[in-house]
Amino acid sequence: MTQKLAVFNMKGGVAKSTTAYNLAVGLVKFKKQRVLVIDIDPQGNASAALGIPIWQLEFQLKDVLQHKVPLAQVLVTTASGVDVIPSNILLAEEEIPISGRPGRELLLKKAIAPILDKYNFVLIDCPPNVGVFAINALMASDGVIIPVDMSYLGLLGVQGIEHALTLVRDQLDHPIAIAGVLATRYDRRNNLSKEVLDALTEHFGSKMFKTVIPETVKIREAPSHGQSIFEYDPNGVGASSYRELVNEVYRWQ
Repeated sequence: MTQKLAVFNMKGGVAKSTTAYNLAVGLVKFKKQRVLVIDIDPQGNASAALGIPIWQLEFQLKDVLQHKVPLAQVLVTTASGVDVIPSNILLAEEEIPISGRPGRELLLKKAIAPILDKYNFVLIDCPPNVGVFAINALMASDGVIIPVDMSYLGLLGVQGIEHALTLVRDQLDHPIAIAGVLATRYDRRNNLSKEVLDALTEHFGSKMFKTVIPETVKIREAPSHGQSIFEYDPNGVGASSYRELVNEVYRWQ
């Protein structure tokens, strides 16, 4: 059975895309899984980090959602073995037209249905908001991974995330589960990091991933080389942490 997971937070800068693409590469590299990344964030960061030249795309996710091209024409297989449906900022131009379409919240779910059997995992990198693209991602997913950075604003945004998930469950009748809440950008020298992690653990309990992603320069540098942290700094603490996350997500299925 294909596990479909949205990586979602309404706040930017929480390592959302970083988590999506490193998790994808790790599942392929260490667990021999077939993984599809859907980049429904108009920033296209997950696509770019996986080595896709996002400004040279002939077709992308927006063309699939608008029924202009078949999904197979958009799919890119990267050097890491991860398949990607890429996007760039042109996706943002489609938000208003798509928002007016009947069944708009199910466009992505219907588009990927024919190819799901090819994959063990589908990871959807969401935009940092709760607009039509984020709703499409959540409606196409079984579970959600919530990265939260160790800041006061990161903690403050948790209530908004829970409200969005309640909206999907109650008003759109889609029983999406929390696959796990991931503490990111953790700095053990910083008391605030410890306080935010403690507060998240108290609030989410067993829904917290045991993995904690540290704040490291190497994690931030890796995308500029079109590499995951496993290639860029394989022996570093970032790679070790993301490998722990791979193990946790793999066991979730």
